[in-house]
Amino acid sequence: MQDATDTPRRVEIGRLRESYPSFRVEDVHATADPSGLRLEFSFAAGDARFRPTVHLTGLHPEEIAQADSLTARRLIRALAIIEAFSYWKAFCSPVIEVAPPAPDAVEVGWWNSFWPGAMGEFFYRNNIDFTGPGFLDIRSADGAASGSGDGSGETHAAGPGLSRAASPLVMFSGGKDSLALTLAVRPSDVSDVDFFLYNPTPGQRRLAGSLAGNGRILELRREILPELLALNAQGHPNGHTPYSAYLAVAAMLAGYLRGNPYVLAGNSRSDDEPNVESYLGRPINHQWTKSYEFEAALQEYGHRWLPGTPLYSSPLRPLLELQIIASLSANVDMYLRTASCNRTKGKGWCRTCAKCAWVFLATAALFGHDLAVRKIGGDMFADPSLSELYERMAGLTGTKPFECTGTEDEVRTAIQAIGADHGLREIPALADCLSNPAVAGAKPLHALLADWGHDDLVPAPLRDQVHSLVLTGHANVR
Repeated sequence: MQDATDTPRRVEIGRLRESYPSFRVEDVHATADPSGLRLEFSFAAGDARFRPTVHLTGLHPEEIAQADSLTARRLIRALAIIEAFSYWKAFCSPVIEVAPPAPDAVEVGWWNSFWPGAMGEFFYRNNIDFTGPGFLDIRSADGAASGSGDGSGETHAAGPGLSRAASPLVMFSGGKDSLALTLAVRPSDVSDVDFFLYNPTPGQRRLAGSLAGNGRILELRREILPELLALNAQGHPNGHTPYSAYLAVAAMLAGYLRGNPYVLAGNSRSDDEPNVESYLGRPINHQWTKSYEFEAALQEYGHRWLPGTPLYSSPLRPLLELQIIASLSANVDMYLRTASCNRTKGKGWCRTCAKCAWVFLATAALFGHDLAVRKIGGDMFADPSLSELYERMAGLTGTKPFECTGTEDEVRTAIQAIGADHGLREIPALADCLSNPAVAGAKPLHALLADWGHDDLVPAPLRDQVHSLVLTGHANVR
């Protein structure tokens, strides 16, 4: 990656900012249709217009009717602001204007504290200096008084959906983390759990259905508009946007309408580690919108501006990735059905990316090499071309891959455990790592699995259930 002061890049970004001085969130609209709730957002930058839509299914008519309440309208507005970044990034406009119903000045301040971390990877990978005064200001549109049109003086119900579901709403991706989360928060195998799925594959639906009992499955369907893809093809800036924040707010909306007390995500302590320690004086974290910092900020946002909304929480927050996978030791058959590779979109494993490399390594360290081969469909340790990837994942060279993996310390611990059972010729992908003193000096696997991190954002009953699951999983690991 080139330095952010690179002249051609600076000129290109400057030209876009002059040509598109304002990116506007012009309208948000929610309508009921026969299959669910349809959201439509209207964005504009110069002559460019975008009208992305989102479709939420699985709700009953009386629940959808709550979309006109004060809290639901604020949630939909928040979702529109996050969605806007997927389109704003093509222009890097100095201003994002939010039309009525406009957020008040304090809420605008919250959004201006959100974007540096949420868009950090985008700035880093596009060599953009985002630290200067006036780089981006999110504000209410001209003529929209603070809080106007917000429904503050209206008498809409502030509480959650009419059904008052007792079960939590679990954000389910079909991966290992959401499976572990589900097993942790279900009091028993016959308990009902509601699930929130995003653009699900048939396999994700089947796995969720097998776990839901009599619970509800809510689905969100979203597509990126072809107009944006055309701009990407023309060379406009492109890259990572706050995807996990989008899912969090969308699930909070679904849970509010459904009446769930909690919206639960499978985020962990591993998500707090940055990929880049400092870029222009700030850490860059691919998973910032899964981090403790973001979760605390989102809980504050909910308490302050979203009356009656479910609590957003990550019960697995005290755990590292290795501990989460270890917790599935009594449910290995279900673990084998999970899929995590982003390149194949949950339909198998590419066996070349950092996500696959991590799942293979962690599975082998916890459950044995043979089971890792069975899960991934090949022996990744036998591929010497993966040596540099594992070194980067372990923090021994280069930059940590921009993927959802374990921390550098977890990778070192897992490699150390594998090395104790194999000769170097058997595992050429790990040979260079095993010759590094940092791996030899890593925390032993049994010590890492006994660790426990900050848990102050987790409701006490769920914290106790997670702790019990971890103790069981640790005892069953090889």
